[in-house]
Amino acid sequence: MLSARHPGGFTLIELLVGLALLAILLVMGAPAMGTYLHNAKLAAATGSYYTGVQMARTEAIRRNLSAQFVLTDTPLTIVNLENAAVPNLLGRSWIVRAPSPVAGVFLPVIDKKDATEGEVSIVAPSIVVTSAGPVGYTGIIAFNGFGATADGQPYSIDISNPAAGVCAPVGPVRCRRITIAPGGQISACDPAAAAGDSRAC
Repeated sequence: MLSARHPGGFTLIELLVGLALLAILLVMGAPAMGTYLHNAKLAAATGSYYTGVQMARTEAIRRNLSAQFVLTDTPLTIVNLENAAVPNLLGRSWIVRAPSPVAGVFLPVIDKKDATEGEVSIVAPSIVVTSAGPVGYTGIIAFNGFGATADGQPYSIDISNPAAGVCAPVGPVRCRRITIAPGGQISACDPAAAAGDSRAC
C-alpha cells in the first residue's frame, strides 16, 4: 500500500537518468541509421536504372526491333524529348526510346525517369552515376530484337553517393553496379561484395 509520503510514479532523478540513457542510445545509433538510409536511397536509385535498362530490352524483344536506354541530363519536360535528348555518360535521368521507320527520328518516349526527384540540391546531388561501355560509347545502350546489345558489347552503370561517404570496402556506403552482358543479361550487384557472395559482380 502506498503511503502519502511515497506516491507512485518516477522521481525527477529517475526520469533524468532514463532520458540520459535514451540520449546515449540515440547518439550511438544515429550513424548506423544514417548509413542505412543512404544505402536504401542507393538501392532505390539502382532499382530505377535497372528498370529502365530492362524496359529497353523488353521493348526491343516485343517489337522485334531495336530500342535504346539513354542516360541524359536533358530536362524530361521538353517537347520532342525522344529526339532532343542529349546522351550523357554521367546522366542522372534516363529515357527509353525506339527508332521510327524514318532514319534518325525516334518514336515517342516509351518511359522516362528524372533521377533528381527528391533531391534537395541539383548543384551537389547525392546520387552520382558513372556509365561505361566500348570505345565511342556516349550514354546510349541499344538492344536488338533478340534482346542482346546491338553492338555485342558489355556495358556497366555505377551508382554511388559521395555525400554519404566512400564506397565499401573502404567506407560504409554500399555502392551499386548494373551490368549488361553482350547477350542482354542484366544484373544489379555490389562491387564490394566478396567472391561467392550472391550480391557480388
